[in-house]
Amino acid sequence: MSTPSIQNNLLIGIWKLISATAIYADGTVTPEVYGTHPVGYITYTSDDHMMVMFSRSDRSPLSQEVRSPLTPQMQSLPVEELAQAFTTFNAYAGTYTLSGNTVTHQIKIASIPNRVGTTLVRTFTLNESRLTLVTPPVLSDGVEAVFELLWERIIAR
Repeated sequence: MSTPSIQNNLLIGIWKLISATAIYADGTVTPEVYGTHPVGYITYTSDDHMMVMFSRSDRSPLSQEVRSPLTPQMQSLPVEELAQAFTTFNAYAGTYTLSGNTVTHQIKIASIPNRVGTTLVRTFTLNESRLTLVTPPVLSDGVEAVFELLWERIIAR
């Protein structure tokens, strides 16, 4: 893998999530795997750092006002509410490398603790101001699927 050079790294910038689609091995497609209007951003910097966060747009609010997840109010919420909030939001950050049309994210912090210290490989295609990231096949509910996330550039370099 190689470190991207600023001159030819077309990923640098901030991208807004447009859609998230699951494509199953049997050809079945779920076009709104993260809801009808998922919300999210992915950022690639010129110094090889990246961060991404996205969520369903139809997330339910918590039943109590919580100003910080580090407060006792968060611990007093029903487990079901916490689970719902956790499973409708995803975030991670770290560094990245490019090799051809593959970007590899080296995870330093993540909403899913087990991802810390791992790498996530994505193939990508660029079409004008649109970036498509595709995961390798993974098991989803016992069925193999790839996930395709479509992003639109909002800030370049």
